[in-house]
Amino acid sequence: MNRETIIQEFLNYAQMVRGCRLKTAEAYAIDMNVWKTFCSSHYPQVDNPSKAKIVLDYIRNLRVNRENASVTVGRKLATLSSYIDFLILMELFDSKQDERQKWPKLLDTPKRLPIVLDNQEMQNILIQPDTSTILSRRDRTILMLIYSVGLRVGKVRSLQLKDINRSDGRILISGMGGRERYVPSIPS
Repeated sequence: MNRETIIQEFLNYAQMVRGCRLKTAEAYAIDMNVWKTFCSSHYPQVDNPSKAKIVLDYIRNLRVNRENASVTVGRKLATLSSYIDFLILMELFDSKQDERQKWPKLLDTPKRLPIVLDNQEMQNILIQPDTSTILSRRDRTILMLIYSVGLRVGKVRSLQLKDINRSDGRILISGMGGRERYVPSIPS
């Protein structure tokens, strides 16, 4: 099998067997196309895609020639690592030749921290709805749930009237894996 056929098989495997989402499959396809282009121009007869020297040259190419950010390089390396796992699984590559433990660590990958509003900024947001109409009172309640209780927008959007227990002042929140939790409701 040629490299292009193997890459296409990997992309099919990622989507059909591993069940990755469409956007992930599209990102894998882009990443593998970049890898294939790199190999074609720098290492046309690559026999070991995990070889540390090749990966180091690949990282250099991504950072210098393509000007990719560290986060992007990390994602492309994760795709390449998944591709190597696929090659080993399909017995197209011997796991004894796997050199991924020798790959360099990307030390300058920034950790994304959330932007936090200070108390005054939050108060300015909370007073925006005028509360003279039912819709503006609803909007204020949504803002209060997000701020006071710490709910994400998607959780607030999925709330139903049956989830709100006015008698004991709690709101039922459904989590991942069918888990449920109660959070205190906000005062009227």
